[in-house]
Amino acid sequence: MLEKVMKAAHAIEEALITIRRDIHRQPELALQEYKTAKYIADRLRALGCEVTENVGSTGVAGLLRGRESGKTLAIRADMDALPIKEETEHGFCSTTPGVMHACGHDAHIAVVLGAAEILFSLKDSFAGNIKLIFQPSEESPVGGADQMLEEGVLENPHVDAALGLHVTPELPAGQMGCKEGPFFASVAYFTIEIMGKGGHGALPQHSVNPILVAAECIQALQTIPSAQIDPMEPFVLSIGSIHGGQKSNIIPEKVTIEGTVRCFGDELMSRTGQIMENLLRSITSAYGAAYRLNFRSEVKTLINDQGMIGLIKEAGEEILGKDHTLAAQPVLLGDDFASFSQLVPSAYIYLGVGFPGQPNPPLHHPKFDLNEEALPIGAALLSYTALKFLS
Repeated sequence: MLEKVMKAAHAIEEALITIRRDIHRQPELALQEYKTAKYIADRLRALGCEVTENVGSTGVAGLLRGRESGKTLAIRADMDALPIKEETEHGFCSTTPGVMHACGHDAHIAVVLGAAEILFSLKDSFAGNIKLIFQPSEESPVGGADQMLEEGVLENPHVDAALGLHVTPELPAGQMGCKEGPFFASVAYFTIEIMGKGGHGALPQHSVNPILVAAECIQALQTIPSAQIDPMEPFVLSIGSIHGGQKSNIIPEKVTIEGTVRCFGDELMSRTGQIMENLLRSITSAYGAAYRLNFRSEVKTLINDQGMIGLIKEAGEEILGKDHTLAAQPVLLGDDFASFSQLVPSAYIYLGVGFPGQPNPPLHHPKFDLNEEALPIGAALLSYTALKFLS
């Protein structure tokens, strides 16, 4: 079966490059993936898949049936681009001003469509179903995964397990990284409003300066990782934005602080929100100020199932070799594939797309690029793992 998969993957390499470049030329932001969704739906229909559109806003689901009934495996790709002005010099650069596929979702789409084509060519070889999920809004706090799940994307037929991948320029094309257990972090965002009492900068005794209070709050929040979290526990609390005041001699009424928390585990995330409440309450009370905390847990921990990771690791070793199937480290990035992993046994891997021997700009960079030799490799990995699961 491996020989058939690799032959099919090699045969569609040019088609996958075309798909990736077509998608790259017309990037669309979260919940605006209309052209992208239509492009995907048209290709799925051309394969003979049963297609459902507008799942969770702009999402697309395709169903590929094997020779007879059996288990159902979902394979997911995300579709949205980023508000970044592209600075590469390719002939297929973004034609949408200020929007770019800088996180490789164009490659994810091409890889999953490639896996669909390989599996379609072998559909008489397996029992069961493949559900192809193309998800909007991975980059937005409005999580596209949860929207699709709420609309029943894992039902009709019921999905038994799920696969996904993310490209990384940190590994060269021809390598993959995988890890059992927690892989991507839980993600929360917070907004803090510090309310003081405005006045003249020359008469501070008649005011409560929210900038001063905010500074103390920020200092206190930065002690949480070192003083209140187990030092062996991966944890990040970052302040990314602070806004307050308009003129040098006016004490403002309010300061707004925004940031993010990343960790592994929902219990720790919940406890962090409570720690922040306690610190903010104490500090603002001491100064005679007030506060509002909006703490939003947006993405859960992405957990790789032992059995599913075992399958895709086995596939990787057969396709790439053991030396190129690497152990990945957990990261404090977030990905809402986590919502799938919380519901069904799942495997999510890194697919190397780096160019060997040269600098590779990171994800979310205006010069991010990827080695298209990885596209048929990703399609082969997903399709071969799917066949292993369904057998």
